Amino acid sequence: MCVKINSHDFHFKHFRDNGVTKITDFFADGELNECRIEYDQALVNYVSKPIYRDEPLVVLWTHVVGADKRTCPLSALPSLTHIIQARIVPYLAKLIKVVSPEIDKPRLQLLEVIVFNKPPQISNVLNWHQDVAYFPLKPNNQIAVWFPLCEVTSEIGPMVYALGSHKLGIRGSTNLHTREKFDGENRELIPDDPSTIGLDVVEYPMTMRDLLVHDGYTWHYSKPNVSRNSPRIGVSVRFITERAVFDPRPGQGAAFTQQIEVQPGDVVESDAFPIYWQA
Repeated sequence: MCVKINSHDFHFKHFRDNGVTKITDFFADGELNECRIEYDQALVNYVSKPIYRDEPLVVLWTHVVGADKRTCPLSALPSLTHIIQARIVPYLAKLIKVVSPEIDKPRLQLLEVIVFNKPPQISNVLNWHQDVAYFPLKPNNQIAVWFPLCEVTSEIGPMVYALGSHKLGIRGSTNLHTREKFDGENRELIPDDPSTIGLDVVEYPMTMRDLLVHDGYTWHYSKPNVSRNSPRIGVSVRFITERAVFDPRPGQGAAFTQQIEVQPGDVVESDAFPIYWQA
């Protein structure tokens, strides 16, 4: 199912009601081509996973059990940096002011950038989860975008969302490949099939012109890539939407806690997590 919407008002209402919205033709034809070229080059240039403390990092994550996550500085991907700052942040700033009026001083503080690679045939399901469950923040309000660097059909591993799940509060964190609960995790988990509790489960095919925006509490997963020879490359960019402090618990923020020297109760402030916009 693909939801095509064209006006800001409709986007914002759809997001508020469902916790996710797909914006068709957000990008122009070819606008993301340079991002894909830079990603391919980063795979050649960065083969380990250093932690950067003085600027944001990008996780280069291959969806195969046992595969190493690589990292590179965001500055190594200047086209992606431009897309985030010049295209995504201005749109999200408009959205947040409409859908989150309860936030006194809203902001867009960069939290995480990941480029996901699902190789054909051998890639795995990335199981049901919600973003906020994995981050040691309080308050834990987040917004994220997802966009592909290739066409994503049903067989190539699209994103799937449980509509309205963002209204059901925080759930437990698990291993995204195995759904094994982390040690010390005592929160209720997302059900194996959210449709059994009455939620609509919607799959989102995408082109390189489309953008998905979802609430940090919205349940989602990605299907495996069962195509014969087409890798699925997708970019996730996540933001904190208000001033937050460090609030650790099991299974949360491994890379995050390595990027910043912070104690419980400290405000999250670091060059690794820059504020791109605030009201």
